[in-house]
Amino acid sequence: MNCDFEKALVIAQKEFADRLWSPIFLSLLGTLIIAIFAVTYREVLQTELYSQIGQIPVPSSAVLEGFYSTSLMMTWFGPLVGIALSFDSVIKERKSASLNVLLTHPVFRDTIILGKMLGAVLLLLVVMMASTGISLGTIILLLGSKVSAMELSRIAVWFILTFLYALVFLGIGLVCSIYVREATDSLVYNIVIWLTLSIMFSWILKFLSYSLEPVVSAGVQDITDSLLALSPMHHYAELSTGKTGLGWGAGGGSYGRDSMEGILDIRFTLAQWLKEFWTNLVVLFIAPLLLLITAYLKFLREDISA
Repeated sequence: MNCDFEKALVIAQKEFADRLWSPIFLSLLGTLIIAIFAVTYREVLQTELYSQIGQIPVPSSAVLEGFYSTSLMMTWFGPLVGIALSFDSVIKERKSASLNVLLTHPVFRDTIILGKMLGAVLLLLVVMMASTGISLGTIILLLGSKVSAMELSRIAVWFILTFLYALVFLGIGLVCSIYVREATDSLVYNIVIWLTLSIMFSWILKFLSYSLEPVVSAGVQDITDSLLALSPMHHYAELSTGKTGLGWGAGGGSYGRDSMEGILDIRFTLAQWLKEFWTNLVVLFIAPLLLLITAYLKFLREDISA
């Protein structure tokens, strides 16, 4: 392995700057900020209404209540941010022949791909931090309440989960950027994957369940439950809200007085949450790691000519 970390940081800095000022990324970031502010504002007003009539919904923390709606918004927009940061990461360099120019200098392939990964991941981290800060800031501003150490710890875990969820789709985008030759094709593939695994996954499973029911007399629910594990959205939804899905048609879930409603449910300790959802957490950690490793190894063997 010939990676020069200092040179990788220079490439990461360039990737970070290029992506930050991309019109597509800026448009998506602006939409995300407005959407998060809007849903948080609505959730806070709803919480105040429940408080006035003496029926504050679970969780009893008004600060954490706002993050349930933010989880829904991040289910939709988080993957898009990851895709926007990676869908043409290698394609644009290949098309401009800058990869060939780079490789004529003492810069190795692993340094290039590591730098591009670092730049995209760091920018994704900044976006997730900004999103969390906007949601939390809106809640504090409207409610005027203080945030306890316990609430901050839950928000910190929620932030990590949201970052990992978006990182899965950044990894998918990076893999597509290496395998696919055209940026338009890569974007289409990524959008289809996003719609399939996140937004429409619940509808797809319902359709599959109704289709299999006449053929398979028993075990249809077991089949659909097993297929749920294919969706990053399912794992993120369970970890953050306790529901099995947050996409369109996601009616299933564990909302109820006796069930755990994810990391934001302060009726249960972090240890209880970890015991309940540890498998989801493992998947959410391993999936982006495997995708980034796949992209790394594939780039080392890829023909970088246009």
